Formats: sequence, C-alpha cells, structure tokens
Amino acid sequence: MSLLSAIKKSLRISTDNTDFDDEINDLISQAIDDLKASGVKLDAFNNYGSKDSDENTIDSITDGNIKQAITLFVKGCFGIENPDKEWYVDRYNYKKSELCNQISQYGVDTL
Repeated sequence: MSLLSAIKKSLRISTDNTDFDDEINDLISQAIDDLKASGVKLDAFNNYGSKDSDENTIDSITDGNIKQAITLFVKGCFGIENPDKEWYVDRYNYKKSELCNQISQYGVDTL
C-alpha cells in the first residue's frame, strides 16, 4: 500500500477521493523534510519519492516508526478546523524525539 493510501485511510478518506491528494502529499513531504532536518538517517525513508531501477516512483515507506511519525504529522496539520491538532502535533514531536534518540537505527551517520 502506498504511503498516500495509508494516510488517506487513517484520515478516513476513500482512496477513490483524490480531492485532497495534493495537500496530503505536501504534508508528507514536509514531515519527511522535518524528520531529515532533525537528524533521522536518509535511508529510513526508502528513497521515498525517487525513481527505482524500472523508473517507477517509490511511494511507500516500510519502517513502521517512520510511517507513524509521518501519519501523526499529517493528521495534526491536515484541514483547517482540526480540534485534535495539538494532540497530534505533540505526539509527532514526541515520536520525532524518540526517533532521534534511537541513534543506532535512525540517528545521523558518523564518518
């Protein structure tokens, strides 16, 4: 299942409904950029968004912790009137801190 489809499912949006795909994809990109800027290793993202050897766009992330962090970010930022925004943003920030503290798996590579 693609990351977009998984997040749409978590937002209770039908995969057939493409009205919000641009907004959700932008939020996915923002979450990935934020996690990378915070020090999470690049390989944790499975080269999401780049092309594989067959020129297909890689549209999934297999690591459950990374996927959960991105989902929390999107759920916190999606839409205009979100009464649970603060809760999801807090959970995202906690998850991001947790990932950054798991140096052997997610931390920055050292030379």
